[in-house]
Amino acid sequence: MNQKIQEIKSGEGLGQLKFGMSTNQVKQVIGEPDEVETYSYETEEGELSETWHYDSLELSISFDEEEDWKLVSIAISAADITFKGHKLIGLKRDELIKILEGLDIGHLEYEDWSSAESPNHKLISAEDVEINFWLDDDELTEIQLGPLFDDNDDIKWPKIA
Repeated sequence: MNQKIQEIKSGEGLGQLKFGMSTNQVKQVIGEPDEVETYSYETEEGELSETWHYDSLELSISFDEEEDWKLVSIAISAADITFKGHKLIGLKRDELIKILEGLDIGHLEYEDWSSAESPNHKLISAEDVEINFWLDDDELTEIQLGPLFDDNDDIKWPKIA
């Protein structure tokens, strides 16, 4: 695992990857992505988003045009990633919930996102810290994180060194 991006810091990012970084700043930390996807969430022409995939790091990060192409989302599935000192990827649902409930991260929401393609796809979200925990077959497979928001729904960007 890349030591620069090992610890999840809620509201800040993943190690040296900080929400609010530019594409160039991200490249300085972890290099060029293996794949880049550009898309719009709107059905009509709207603001663009770009997701960069780093296969060997088991990492995907997203930038939004609306936020001046700043880093706004991180998704990680590498087993060595830690959150508050705990390695969570690969844990079974019950063990994960027990750990999360002891971490003082606020209320946990549970949702079933199962579909024909993913028959046992579940989500545990901790909205207070903007982190989603995705489970397949009751095992944590991915952690998604985003920046925190203030009372006006504006992003609270962390300081970037």
